[in-house]
Amino acid sequence: MTKRTLLAVAITAIGSASVQAAPFLPMDARGLAMGNTGVASAKRAHAPAYNPSLLSQAEYDDDFAILLPQAGVTVADDDEVVNTFQDINEDLVPQFEDMFDDNMTGNLNESLDNVDSAANALSDIMPSDISAINNQSAKIAEVRAANQNLKDALADLNSQLSTLDNLNSELTSALNDVSGSQLRARLGVSTAIAFPGKEFAAALSVSGEATFSGRALFSNEDNTLINSYSDAAQGMTAAGNSLTSTIDSGLNSAENDSLTQDELDAANNQVDAVQNYTSDTVTTAAGDINIIENGQLSSAAEDAEMNSYLQVVGVAVTNIGVSFSREFTIADQKVAIGITPKLQRVMTLHYVAEADYDGEIDADQLKDDAETFNQFNMDVGASYRFGSTNKWVVGVVAKNLFGGEFETSQTMVRGSADNRMVDGPTIHLDPQFRAGVAFNGDWTTVAIDADLMENKPVAFEQPTQYVNLGAEFDVFETVQFRAGYRTNLATSQSDVASIGFGFSPFGVHIDIAAMANPDRVEKEAGVALETGFYF
Repeated sequence: MTKRTLLAVAITAIGSASVQAAPFLPMDARGLAMGNTGVASAKRAHAPAYNPSLLSQAEYDDDFAILLPQAGVTVADDDEVVNTFQDINEDLVPQFEDMFDDNMTGNLNESLDNVDSAANALSDIMPSDISAINNQSAKIAEVRAANQNLKDALADLNSQLSTLDNLNSELTSALNDVSGSQLRARLGVSTAIAFPGKEFAAALSVSGEATFSGRALFSNEDNTLINSYSDAAQGMTAAGNSLTSTIDSGLNSAENDSLTQDELDAANNQVDAVQNYTSDTVTTAAGDINIIENGQLSSAAEDAEMNSYLQVVGVAVTNIGVSFSREFTIADQKVAIGITPKLQRVMTLHYVAEADYDGEIDADQLKDDAETFNQFNMDVGASYRFGSTNKWVVGVVAKNLFGGEFETSQTMVRGSADNRMVDGPTIHLDPQFRAGVAFNGDWTTVAIDADLMENKPVAFEQPTQYVNLGAEFDVFETVQFRAGYRTNLATSQSDVASIGFGFSPFGVHIDIAAMANPDRVEKEAGVALETGFYF
């Protein structure tokens, strides 16, 4: 029986979706450690990723800086999908496998076969005429023994069904809970060289990041299919129990020589109905099928087709930017303004597969389904120092000011019998706006950033609107200790705490950072590493 295979592929497919919103989250180690702050606190070569105007907020003795490379990765499971599937695979699926494994004693298939065999045996000894059973003690005893064997087989099947019902309820509830939920993953790499200055500052930066948005949907048809095996067997049990009651009543009448021919004919008809029991029609992905036909599991049920599916939409963006910044006097105040014109290469991906697709992912087919776009975009930022010691900085930035819309390809549904095609969605990369304020002391830096509007998701996942808090303690410009916290105003229970460490002897910088959800690490975690040179 393939039901356990149906469950396994459903779990595998639904649990494999990777998703990621399009948040304002540069992947540098310093910013990640400080709660992803940087609009008012980023330094030199970090400035292009956060706010290009900060190139002109450097100290007068700051020279050029190089970051080579920066790399970071974050993964998130906001709905604890992984834990749910681990529980399913480690607990429920093994129990299902045992119930349908012909090598296991007491399995459900064996119970169904026993009921069918007992019904056949009863049919073989049932008389067709009342003269062969009325007041015939030997025949009555023979039929009663066969009827008891059927009762015993039905009792065993009913016990198996009780376990199956509980497993079905737990499994479908768990799958429905996580259907449409997402896992998130994001990878970013970058490098930059910066020449800070008050009168003129510039930087060259190259970065690449990949984000994916996916969903797996557990369909109503597959939900019905999983439960229909139990429903069909329950129907057969009910028919069998009705038959045994009829036989008991008829045998009591036969002992008193009062069984009528009509009653005997009705009993024989019930025996035939159990022998040839066919369950109610079930609507599945392959059309209408019967789980049990003529007392046996049908061929359609042995190899049932599912239509739960996995859909993944991805976008990879490569940025090549040149940042320029200068400090201007506006109303007797020094305000730095910076811009980053950049070329963007955008690649989109659309992948769809049915839940029971067990083929390998064809890399060439993925390339054929990818769409590539080139466009021009721009970041614009401003910053201002204030306070009696000029240690406070406020900044604001608009990233990807021109936005962009990118089509995904029409793609074939992997595993579909008719090679049907599905149109892909349009991916929107909208402008992002963030403001921040920071205190940059000799030993400490404290920063707060906030998204000024909600950032829409790439496709199916939750939006983001972050508020970030970070701090750094710098010991003799050689060792740095960092910590931060980030919360998402657009959704609940997605806070992240972060820590990091920097070592910068003689201008060489080595920075590492880690972040995680403070309640459950499984909900979101990430790491970043970078090396650089400050002169």
